[in-house]
Amino acid sequence: MQKESNDVLFRVNGDIISTLKTSEDIGWESITEYSIQRIMYIASVLYSFRYENKFNPFVKDYDFSVSLRGPFSSIIPSAVYFLIANEFINYNENKELVLSGRQIPNLNLMPYFEERKNWIESIVYILGIYGEEKIYDFVFRDPQYQDNVQRNSIKEIDIKPGNKTDITVRRMKGAFEKGLGNSASQLSHKEYLDMYFDYVFSKILRGETE
Repeated sequence: MQKESNDVLFRVNGDIISTLKTSEDIGWESITEYSIQRIMYIASVLYSFRYENKFNPFVKDYDFSVSLRGPFSSIIPSAVYFLIANEFINYNENKELVLSGRQIPNLNLMPYFEERKNWIESIVYILGIYGEEKIYDFVFRDPQYQDNVQRNSIKEIDIKPGNKTDITVRRMKGAFEKGLGNSASQLSHKEYLDMYFDYVFSKILRGETE
């Protein structure tokens, strides 16, 4: 069952605000709630791959299950409703979400806010390069998501370290870094993610996950 305490709601509010702010920065004028679901799923399921020895702050707040439109966490609509009711975000004429322009309270006091914000920025930045369709394709071909689909499971999708996606991308990470050699350590954070996700997307979209 989704853990919709006030603390969880506030943290997810922060994630949605971070997603919308970063989306604006890369030139997306608006974003759908379904895209937020997919972005937060990707951010949650891949965090432990990128930060192997760090606590995954998304795991305790999101319970994703399989839906017709992709991964779904009920805390996200609750947070969207809260943010709209308090006039921090709005729907535009296309029923897509935009920031309202209202002053956002200081979110830096929330636990792990900077870590979450920085990771969301990196994910949205990379997805901005490849476009909305890559979000759709990556999620629907994602090994952990597909495992739930194939088992016709409505249970919570495993986003904890050691899930099928985590294992798959770690295995590909080894091959990717071996190909780069010593230059891997010289790449900036975004350069690394850009090149790595290009590699991951091409592999997963072709079904080459072994």
